[in-house]
Amino acid sequence: MYRDQRFPASPSARRAATACLKQLSAPDVERACLDTSPYGAFRIISRILRQDAEIKEKVWVVEACEGSHSEAPVEAGREPPSASAWPFWLRNDPSQPKLPLLYLLKSESVAGLRAAMLEAQDGGIFLNAAETADSRWAKSVQPDVALWLGGSAQRIPYDPASGLETLAVVRAAMRRLYLDGRPAFIYLSLHDDKQNVPAPPRTSVHHAFKGMYRLRAARASARPRIRLLGAGKALGQVFRAADILRRDWQVESDIWSCPSYTGLARDGHAASHWNMLHPASRRKVSHVQTCLGSGATPIIAVTGYGQHVARQIGEFVPARFVALGSDSNAGSNGSPDAEWIVAVAIKALADEDLVPAQWTREALQRYALTP
Repeated sequence: MYRDQRFPASPSARRAATACLKQLSAPDVERACLDTSPYGAFRIISRILRQDAEIKEKVWVVEACEGSHSEAPVEAGREPPSASAWPFWLRNDPSQPKLPLLYLLKSESVAGLRAAMLEAQDGGIFLNAAETADSRWAKSVQPDVALWLGGSAQRIPYDPASGLETLAVVRAAMRRLYLDGRPAFIYLSLHDDKQNVPAPPRTSVHHAFKGMYRLRAARASARPRIRLLGAGKALGQVFRAADILRRDWQVESDIWSCPSYTGLARDGHAASHWNMLHPASRRKVSHVQTCLGSGATPIIAVTGYGQHVARQIGEFVPARFVALGSDSNAGSNGSPDAEWIVAVAIKALADEDLVPAQWTREALQRYALTP
């Protein structure tokens, strides 16, 4: 079993990360990321780190996307390294310290991601902008990408829904990698859509790095209640589904943002493993169990990847659990659409005798989901 080992970061990396975090924690940076997409948040982060005179020499911001350009000044008489050659240019210079790394790329394949991560060697923060382009693939990446990302504890994938989530994950990743000395490859999928979802509460958005946090609590009432979980662009469909459930069926919804189902599942397995080995000690509780508790209210977890990604957390919740993904009965864009989420939610509630059984058939007919 993989153990999360710590290796003290170099003093130069710690100083650099501290300087970066100071700038990225400024209120005006949070305000700028509040009303933008994950990709827009990266552009803000990149601009800040490149333009600050104190920071720009202490961090590597690499943009390997086709058509991207470096905004960093280049010393006179020296050509900037190409996007593919820069790691070797730096690695062959023994005087070059290891610095915080933000690596933007646009790759739909495992081969492209593997090449970038092999170049970096020791880890870093990798941001894939593939989803900003049209593609025949769900999430604009080949189906095996999600499996590959989840196949190693050294690779920690995130699917942020908003700019502020992206900022929160990048800041927490810097702390983990360069202050705590816990090397890994932190991966973020970036889309460029400004979704019609509420801004994350600043008091809880820092939990995005742990894998989930609550965005909206259900209204206190005697009405039936469902818990809806979503990641990335799929979170927009989750909010639409919640509005439809309230309007058409008088069902209230708790809504959780889950930028890392994989991280939640690993944390759950780690807690279970520790509890198995320490039966006489106080039991550890995983983050997903802390968030969702032991209540019986059904849970619908939605992702734009294959449903197996969201299904990973099912064993850690005692309630009726349904995972939806690009391989579910979904909308034309490859992700589960709001009406299908509503129908699945009604079915889960009916299976628990919380709403009339005929509502499932009525929902399928109402939203033209039957053949």
